Amino acid sequence: MNRNTVPSKLFLSLSLALGTAGLALPLHAANDADRTVGTVIDDATITASVKTKLLEDERTEGFDINVDTRNGVVTLRGGADSLADKSAAETLARSVDGVTGVTNLIVVAAEGTVARTEANSATASGEVRKGAKTAAEATEDGWLTTKVKTQLLADDDIKGLDIDVDTKGNVVHLSGVVPTAEMRARAIATAERTEGVVSVDASRLVVRGS
Repeated sequence: MNRNTVPSKLFLSLSLALGTAGLALPLHAANDADRTVGTVIDDATITASVKTKLLEDERTEGFDINVDTRNGVVTLRGGADSLADKSAAETLARSVDGVTGVTNLIVVAAEGTVARTEANSATASGEVRKGAKTAAEATEDGWLTTKVKTQLLADDDIKGLDIDVDTKGNVVHLSGVVPTAEMRARAIATAERTEGVVSVDASRLVVRGS
């Protein structure tokens, strides 16, 4: 994937980084005086690429890892089972084009422990958690949105399409415009096979010209 090709992939890349339940950039990022629009776009592309690598690698695909990028520096948060897994996440992030540094704040703790639960919950943004019934619910929906968006971005046939993803109560909502019915079905199938997704609502995902 050519991560420097912004126009054809900008919508999905930015959706992945800035979506309603996505957790990539701080809400104040676009207002920072020291960050230009170009920098924000570059950071969003880096964030999307790092998330793709984390979800594609068997060492990190099952972990709730949040990725935030500012001026090329990637910050990783969340939980992992071992130091080796934490190190793998950092190595994957450093391998992405444009990354100038990595701050690894991943917490190593066993699944089900208080430390792990708190680490995973901390990956949900304050705005997302505020609108959800519980922090756990927000984390789950945010993580599902991230996984679905990243898988769409990783698919060579549909990564450049204008598809937005939102998740509420484990139900994934797809919206946007795609060129063919085949691409629409493929996007739906990608969302449906994502672990944790209860159902997919694609009523707002339409085929161009239909």
